[in-house]
Amino acid sequence: MAEVRLDPMTPEEYAEYHRDAVLAYAEAHVSAKSLPPEEARQRAIDEYAELLPEGAATPGHHLYTARDGDRKIGMIWFAERPHGAYLYDIKVEPGLRGRGHGEALMRAMEHEVRSEGLKTVRLQVFGNNSVARSLYRKLGYIETNVVMAKELDQ
Repeated sequence: MAEVRLDPMTPEEYAEYHRDAVLAYAEAHVSAKSLPPEEARQRAIDEYAELLPEGAATPGHHLYTARDGDRKIGMIWFAERPHGAYLYDIKVEPGLRGRGHGEALMRAMEHEVRSEGLKTVRLQVFGNNSVARSLYRKLGYIETNVVMAKELDQ
């Protein structure tokens, strides 16, 4: 398994992350059929603005660039919440997926969460993201609720 070091995200790394994340989050809503395209992008813009008004320096939020040695392998973002930590985002660089980096990144994040004195990690994952759901189950995460939808013919 890969060794992962978590470095606080720099302002330059955050700018790149934010640009890509807003688009990816909107696309995930469309792919999961939770929002139509015209609403998905605006919702993504609004949510990131609300959650991270000071970017990577927003108090209570922890945004990291993940590295294996000097090589960037991805990023992770969690926030401190009353129940513990909430994992907002995790990304492994596309060319490095399927090699254990996601698991190593999650374990490194859990170490950081513990070091903040938090005892629980919660997250939300789109139902159609089978790769992420499989990773979370492998690491011992359990489903606590499920939201379902059905498109009805007009």
